[in-house]
Amino acid sequence: MLLGIFHWFIHDARDWVTVTAHAHPYWVFPIAFAIAFSESFVGVSFIVPGTILLLTLGGVIGATHIGLFPAIAGAITGSIVGDWISWWIGFHYHHKIVHFWLFRRFEDQIEKGLQFFHRWGTWAIFIGRFMGPFRATVPLVAGMSELEFWPFMIANAASAVIWAVALLAFPAMAAHYLLT
Repeated sequence: MLLGIFHWFIHDARDWVTVTAHAHPYWVFPIAFAIAFSESFVGVSFIVPGTILLLTLGGVIGATHIGLFPAIAGAITGSIVGDWISWWIGFHYHHKIVHFWLFRRFEDQIEKGLQFFHRWGTWAIFIGRFMGPFRATVPLVAGMSELEFWPFMIANAASAVIWAVALLAFPAMAAHYLLT
């Protein structure tokens, strides 16, 4: 039952991205921003299938004449902002987070994220961007571990650029070349 609902949600979300991008090509920046933000913001990332939606958006861009750069800029900005807010929550609320009702159900992911962060340090932010379960959790635990702002933001921004380009440019190029 739950799997069916999730499948339905993914299908409807993909359809929404496809139809909206086709109908409003100048909206690719806010669409990409919203998807990347939801994929990077702790808690929301477990609900929204952001990776699938960004791959879909990349395919739509490649199949049409929609600009790729605004979508990449939106995805970079959205992911940086989502991670920054997650880091800020962790930095200001430290270990009180696991006692907050919203995060109680993600206690295992937070604990795994803490172990991952303590093993890899600042590199965990960069590596975690490319690992689905850790994507939104690692910035939160980086803040909980009191990682300073600038080391966090450098790793956050560098990984966001590579991540956004990979999720949007490769499907856009594949769709473009398959359809021409």
